[in-house]
Amino acid sequence: MPLHSLGDFLLEVRKVREKWNTDDEDLWFRGERKAYGQSRLRPKLYRNLAKPSAKSRLDLLENETSFFEDFKRCGGPLCDTPPEDEWEWYFLMQHYGGPTRLLDWSDGALMALHFAIRDYPRAKGDALVYILDAGWLGDLLDDGTYYRSVKKNWNKFCRTSDQDKNEWDVTYLPHDSEDRRKIPLAAAPLLWDPPHVTRRFAAQRSRFMIFGNEPNWLSRLADKRESKLCAIAIEEIAIPEIKRELRGAGVTESVIFPDLDGLGREQSQRWEDSRRNRKPAAPREPS
Repeated sequence: MPLHSLGDFLLEVRKVREKWNTDDEDLWFRGERKAYGQSRLRPKLYRNLAKPSAKSRLDLLENETSFFEDFKRCGGPLCDTPPEDEWEWYFLMQHYGGPTRLLDWSDGALMALHFAIRDYPRAKGDALVYILDAGWLGDLLDDGTYYRSVKKNWNKFCRTSDQDKNEWDVTYLPHDSEDRRKIPLAAAPLLWDPPHVTRRFAAQRSRFMIFGNEPNWLSRLADKRESKLCAIAIEEIAIPEIKRELRGAGVTESVIFPDLDGLGREQSQRWEDSRRNRKPAAPREPS
């Protein structure tokens, strides 16, 4: 059913929740442009990977590690309170635009809707809001199959290193090529509730998925009949009205990005909207 208003969108969300018989706290949302195409549901590091061969993925992982080390080295003096560990650094790198394997979600439907349509009209075309039953996916991943090999490799790695055997999830952080050969990434992602190290994390009600070495893992899951991962489509023609309704509901750039950058972008968006909606003055009659 085509969506024409914010109310239509919320109605579709309710239908999905009732169909899955899912509690509100288990639903995660993500907004994307439909133009992502084959790169849908991929983190930034993997988004422009046309044919994900083993070599191309390994090259990207090495690049990610290099970027991560540079981010930590240069970012320390820029932080009022530097992150306490590697995880906090990795989340900061993602949130400030670095190329990572983190795919960000929100437990707020309106937050995801805002991200899906915020770049219109500069970015043309339809938008999508994905809905995921995170409880269902967590149960699927916890059956022991998906992480068996990575846990086995991690146990071997710990015999010759000063690492905790129970902290196998650190294999999902960037590692140099030598360590990566010993502790290769799993194909499946991890679900992660991040530490709220910035106001943005809290404002956007962020949830994260950390991808392994398979860029299409999530999109393939979405295509399965039994999947509890689906999308609500927002046609381009409805986007201007829904943007106005979102703004009226208090979902704006300065709320989602509680800093001066967010406030400035919000003012710019309002200015552009007013210019597009302003009617030209009627010509004066000659006196």
